Amino acid sequence: MKKVTRTIQAIAVIVALLMTSCEITDVNTNPNNPTEVPENVILPFTEESIARLMAGSGQVMAGIFVQYYEGIDNHPRQVQQYVVNEALYVEWDWNDYYDGPMININKMIQVSKANGNHYYTGIGNTLMALCLGNVTSLWGDVPYSEAFNSGIKSPKFDSQKSIYEAIQTLLDSAIVNFNKSYNGKKPKADDIIFGGDIAKWKKVAYALKARYYLHLTKRTADLAFNPAQKALEACQNAMASTNDDMQFPYGYSASEYNPFYSFTRLGYIVPNITLTSLLSALNDPRKDFYYKKKFGVATLENSYFTSPNSPVFMVTYHELKFIEAEARLRIDANDPLVQTALQDAVRANMTKICGAAVPQSTIDNYITANTSLSGDFENKLKTIIRQKYIAMFASIETWTDYRRTGYPVLTPNPNGDNPQNPGGAIPRRLAYPQTERLYNKNFPTPLPTLQDRFWWDQ
Repeated sequence: MKKVTRTIQAIAVIVALLMTSCEITDVNTNPNNPTEVPENVILPFTEESIARLMAGSGQVMAGIFVQYYEGIDNHPRQVQQYVVNEALYVEWDWNDYYDGPMININKMIQVSKANGNHYYTGIGNTLMALCLGNVTSLWGDVPYSEAFNSGIKSPKFDSQKSIYEAIQTLLDSAIVNFNKSYNGKKPKADDIIFGGDIAKWKKVAYALKARYYLHLTKRTADLAFNPAQKALEACQNAMASTNDDMQFPYGYSASEYNPFYSFTRLGYIVPNITLTSLLSALNDPRKDFYYKKKFGVATLENSYFTSPNSPVFMVTYHELKFIEAEARLRIDANDPLVQTALQDAVRANMTKICGAAVPQSTIDNYITANTSLSGDFENKLKTIIRQKYIAMFASIETWTDYRRTGYPVLTPNPNGDNPQNPGGAIPRRLAYPQTERLYNKNFPTPLPTLQDRFWWDQ
């Protein structure tokens, strides 16, 4: 994968040139100068840009809130005090999602539909659902139905409820497209994640259905369906092992570094004592892969997730098994398969992270000591989410789990009470970006604080 990013950068230039071509008359049209970007050109650039966002500032802010990291310099130091500058990280992330992968995915879906290319349409639907899930998990109500219409300068903010309905519709459509036979141009090397393996894309679509159904557990009484049941049904058709994991590979040259590497190399964040104390208390062998000691001080630099060539986990088998465990628990707290799913989740994650460096007997002993479920529903849920918290390191999904379940139990930063975060509790959302507040006539009013709760967080 050493040449992946250089290839993507070259493709990005082509995409930019094609998408911003000037209007010309039919008389001046050159049939040898295409103005329509083909699907296989859009796809690799889009995959990398989503991975970059999932490893970047959004997950760093979420990681500070759930106490994976402590912000000690630059903007993370402000985030540590629960101050989120609307003109910095949130502005960049918002614009990078909408002006980057999301507008390109929308274009790829349009082109592939016009060409009757079902597989690219399915991949596009899956990636759009992933992006929508990420942005609504960070901001709540967000533009979607009018977001990609160039004639609308102030797109409306769709309700979070409708966003989740749109996510499931996109994923259902993706599965339908993946099930169709197609003899035309198929994804191959342009699909950096799966190399055109449509069976794996189909499993990811089901896994995302499970993830986003489980997000809705606090709204169960208000829905026409049981989100835990829907999540469990989706799990049955999703990943079968870590071989199906959706992750983006990074290379070794300076142009191909994992974006999370820069945060840790520059010393903006360090491991939070909440995380290090938990791993030490459990004698968790993953601690040596999550952070290191440098001159006696814990550092995140050049660890499993933060080396230049670390992969970005996007959707994984171990997350799926945690989802299954919780879904089963919510349906029947005495279901013995809750315990099985939890153990499978922990084993899959530990094996993936530690590899041959940790004996299987060590993993077995850890699972025996730390995944035994007992007591009432809350006690069992606490055990599941504690293990998921450890396994889902460097993911915004942990922040969602905390807001959904209240676990793990975290003590807020005592200096976090400010006008943007009244009361000083751990933030429930990100601030909207400054450009939306200033220039979008449909911007939500009144201005939300970091303590205002989303629809699914009620």
